[in-house]
Amino acid sequence: MINIQIREAKKDDYTGICLLINKELGYPDVNIDELSFRMEKMNQDDNYHTFVALLDGKIVGFIGTVQGIAFEINSGFIRIIALAISREYQNKGIGSSLLKHVENFAILKGITAFALNSGMKRMDAHMFYERNGYEKKSYGFGKDIDFIDKIV
Repeated sequence: MINIQIREAKKDDYTGICLLINKELGYPDVNIDELSFRMEKMNQDDNYHTFVALLDGKIVGFIGTVQGIAFEINSGFIRIIALAISREYQNKGIGSSLLKHVENFAILKGITAFALNSGMKRMDAHMFYERNGYEKKSYGFGKDIDFIDKIV
């Protein structure tokens, strides 16, 4: 494992996060202006947190989370909404370090449950999460709606 620093993301980190979203998560249409707008909205809500992993001052990974309340869990939960590591730094323990950082952060807040979704075809990601103690528990579903045509 290499020596990385993990800290809460700052405005200066948005470009590095955007590059990881484009290249590693496969969302090339996300641009820095849109991402900056979204992250500023997230930063206004204490339930959202984004952490970056730095190596020699360079962003090599990030994790985004949101805290929620559940009907079946008294402590609430943390949903991991994004996790990406730069390709050249994958399999070096950075992703596991980011997960552990968020787990410790959650424990300090009294939260003991985690949730995340991972694309069906991302088998390497599934194995990564399982190696880190996460279990497959359900299928995730999604739906996009067209606001103009679908007003009921």
